[in-house]
Formats: sequence, C-alpha cells, structure tokens
Amino acid sequence: MNSSLFISHGAPNIILKNSLSKTNFESFSKRIKKPQYIIIFSAHYLTKTLKVINYEKNSLLYDFYGFEKELYEFKYEIKSDKDKTLNLITYLEKRGIEVSIDKDKFTYDHGVWTALSMIYEKLNVPVIQLSIPTSYSYKQLINLGETLQGLKEEALIIGSGGITHNLYDMQNGTTIKEYAKNFNKELINIINKGKEEQLLALSKTTAFKQNHPSHEHFLPLFIIFGSAKDKKGVSFNSEFFYSNISMESFYFDKEGLLC
Repeated sequence: MNSSLFISHGAPNIILKNSLSKTNFESFSKRIKKPQYIIIFSAHYLTKTLKVINYEKNSLLYDFYGFEKELYEFKYEIKSDKDKTLNLITYLEKRGIEVSIDKDKFTYDHGVWTALSMIYEKLNVPVIQLSIPTSYSYKQLINLGETLQGLKEEALIIGSGGITHNLYDMQNGTTIKEYAKNFNKELINIINKGKEEQLLALSKTTAFKQNHPSHEHFLPLFIIFGSAKDKKGVSFNSEFFYSNISMESFYFDKEGLLC
C-alpha cells in the first residue's frame, strides 16, 4: 500500500531557494515507495463537478506573475497516461461518482509541479490530476478520498495546498502571527489523532476564516484525510514564511513508507 500526502506548496519560487521546507521534502522523498502512478489534487484546479486532466500533450502551466525569470524558464517532465486515466474514471463511476475528462485542460498548475519537483528530481511514473469539485461539501470531499482508498495499492495520492493561506496579511520577518501559529498547532493535533468531526468543526471557526479568507488551499486536505486508512497523519515538514504562511505537510498510512 502507498501513503497519502498533504503538501503545503507555498509560493512557487520556493523551488529556486534554499529553505528548510525544500530540504525536508527532498529528504522525505527517500522514504516513499515507488507507486505505479500518482493521483494529485491541487488548490489551483477547481471545477464545479469532478474532472480529470486530459492525458494528451501535457505541459506546465506558469499560473502566477511577478516572480523571478528563472521560474518561468523552469522545466519538469511530467505527463499523464491514457489507460490509467480511463481506468480511474471507470473505478469512480462504478462507485457512483460522476467524473469526466476536462478536454481542454492539458497543463499542470504550479501546485502540482512545484510540489512534485521538490520530492522527485525526476518523475518516472504518470501523474493523473483530478480537480477539486466546488459543488462538494467538505464531508463529500472526505468521502471522495475514502472512495480512492481502493487504489492505494497502485497509486500515491497527494493533495497540494496550504495549511494557512491568508495572503492579505503577509509580512516579511521572522515573527509568526499568533493566529496562524495557534491554528497550525490545533490542526496538527487534530490530524495526529485522526479526528474527522474536529476537522470539520475547525472549518466553521473564526480562526479558519482568518487563516483562509478563501478556502481552496485547505480543500485538498479533506480529500487526503479521507484517503487515509486510519485518518491519522504525521507532519514531515514545519516552517512558516511571510509571518503567516504555514508549510506544514503530512503523511498518512506509514505502511506506505520505506522507513
């Protein structure tokens, strides 16, 4: 069985800089079993209904602005697979989940390729990106993850987003804002214990809204939480950027790790 991962991907130029997070992601890669393929959800691919990226002519999407020239020149070999995409669709449809190919979607957003490039220097397995369906409730996203559990003998399931994501209140400096620090600490406790009711309750709090003025970066966590057999996750990276952006990242189902 493979693990499930939630990765806080941070700003896209993290791949160009030396940081504790980048070092931790690179080190963690040595602990991951090689899957047959990867299923990934990104905060930057939202659709009303569940979609899967087109498996033809895949490339990178540089969906950001104002960053270093080197970031727009960064190359990373990544592609999907026709047979595995069609098998995934069949698997989900047999379990009552409607899904379709997003025929005009060929590119992987930065939530996918920045996260994967920090873990895998070179990818030699297909990557199937599923959208986050905005018509789903948080509970339905957890249920979607639970449905995907049956594929974990083959696939590594990854969610790429952010534990905190208040871009309006970022500041340079080393002081971490209390509201972000406290939210991060509470979430670690919930994930460590695998408490679904507490996770759903947290999403209704003032603290959640303060850390997530919009919720798209938190949504992948619900799916990944659901995809875990025992729901208990362990952090493999802890760092803050810009005073309130947490890079906290978790693995679930340690049986999927080599050590």
